[in-house]
Amino acid sequence: LAVLESGAAAGRLAVSELHPLVLPQSGMRAIATSSYDPSGEFDTLEQILPFNAAFNSVLDPAIAAGAIGYVGLLTGFPWETREYYVPYDAIERPIPALWLSGDDGRRLLARMAGGAVSGRIEVEADRHPVVSHNVIGTLPGSSEEWVIIGSHHDGPWASAVEDASGTSLVLAQAAYWASVPRAERPHNLLFLLNAGHMAGGAGLKAFLETHAEMLDRVVLEVHLEHAARRCDGVDGALVATDDPEVRWWFTSRNPALEGSVAAAIAAHDLRRSLVLRPDVFFAAPPTDGAFFHSAGVPIVQFLTAPMYLFDAQDTLDKIHRPTLEPLSRAVIDVVRGTRGVTAAAMRAGIVSA
Repeated sequence: LAVLESGAAAGRLAVSELHPLVLPQSGMRAIATSSYDPSGEFDTLEQILPFNAAFNSVLDPAIAAGAIGYVGLLTGFPWETREYYVPYDAIERPIPALWLSGDDGRRLLARMAGGAVSGRIEVEADRHPVVSHNVIGTLPGSSEEWVIIGSHHDGPWASAVEDASGTSLVLAQAAYWASVPRAERPHNLLFLLNAGHMAGGAGLKAFLETHAEMLDRVVLEVHLEHAARRCDGVDGALVATDDPEVRWWFTSRNPALEGSVAAAIAAHDLRRSLVLRPDVFFAAPPTDGAFFHSAGVPIVQFLTAPMYLFDAQDTLDKIHRPTLEPLSRAVIDVVRGTRGVTAAAMRAGIVSA
């Protein structure tokens, strides 16, 4: 589809296979600022991402080519699913579309190989505007500046990993810091659970617009998403393992901050961790907190990208529960490490790539 000329699919249904990206972790380690892999797993470990390079733009080539509908085939996923929530940018497309599972997709391809095939897509949908809300809590600290700890609270399905796990991590920070005397909190603390992540980051955008005057007083924004269990595809099924998914820590290029994150990861034995530049993949990290980075706020953004992230099988058994406490303690260490650091000093310490 990517090479179709304008109008080449006029009056037709476009059919495309989706093959997710596979990342050898030896290559990821090579581009990371630092890594924590005490068992040497990254030498051979590969990670299957829940999307390909097109991501939310997966329908766009078909639309540009004049197609009247789109059929995506999930033939590249190692388990059987058709419940795939991509794109999720809340942009209305002018054509109907659906996803077929790998087996159904292969049957369709076999029929297409035998000659012309006709099809019809019928879609019923109830669409109407809704209002969702950001949830904000604050604790006064020992300085007049701020550390923000956030995540999003919406998801496409039951969404245990995406992002109930992130919500729980933020609540754990709020509970811990509420138990600490004000004088021991390094800065004022703001806990943010934003809405609209699955709608183009609407909640985070609204927060930044509403609180623009405070951004230059934010020492650090910590975003917490996805305490995920690694899964394998076995005989068409998704099977959870006892291992965590590879952990990404997108961190502003302040050497002291990068060192603090790396030390916290090692202290709490958070293996399979990579400390990455915020722009290692795109101009900003693939997290909802990327808008802070774009606004010039120093960040530490924790994310995993398990292959089932946008799938209806993102259920409670996919949360890597052994991760929750050590991850929370590591974040506490990073936040505590900002004591005595001003927002201006944190920004001044950021180096160019």
